[in-house]
Amino acid sequence: MLDNKLKAGFQTGGILCPEDAAVFKNNSTGAVTNYWWNFGNGYTYTQETPSPQKYPVIGAEKVYTAQLVVENSAHCFDTATARIKVLRTCYIAVPNAFTPNNDGVNDYLYPLNAFKADNLEFNVYNRLGQLVFHSSDWTQKWDGKLKGSLQSTGTYAWMLRYTDHDSGQKVFLKGTSVLVR
Repeated sequence: MLDNKLKAGFQTGGILCPEDAAVFKNNSTGAVTNYWWNFGNGYTYTQETPSPQKYPVIGAEKVYTAQLVVENSAHCFDTATARIKVLRTCYIAVPNAFTPNNDGVNDYLYPLNAFKADNLEFNVYNRLGQLVFHSSDWTQKWDGKLKGSLQSTGTYAWMLRYTDHDSGQKVFLKGTSVLVR
């Protein structure tokens, strides 16, 4: 009986900040004899475990496709691919204005690019100091409503706390944003 089961596979972070390196974890199965990696960044590799890979910083978001082809002694092949999105920036910022009018542009208030923010807390307050929005998840966005009611045009204060993932440094930011209807 031939043991020629073969399955190419690898894991990598799907989203990268500029300047970060993608780490590839090979989890191929079977009696692999040859590996061919293509990282989509112009580099290739022919061993089991590649070193972390950098992608060009181009000032725009770009998606790269990484590929692993494996071969066994029976000359059977299998291929695995993964998409890697390199972001334009990971600089965390809160917009100074937003327009929650459902036109698809600036409809929400939230901390932008907070991919590397651990233990995040984002709070928004009205002019009376009332908490109108709270989130521990940067992808949750304030839509300009409080308990389903539209909030009035005006200036809202926000506070953002998080721990920088890379440095472990605690960050506290505060500011204001204008809700425009």
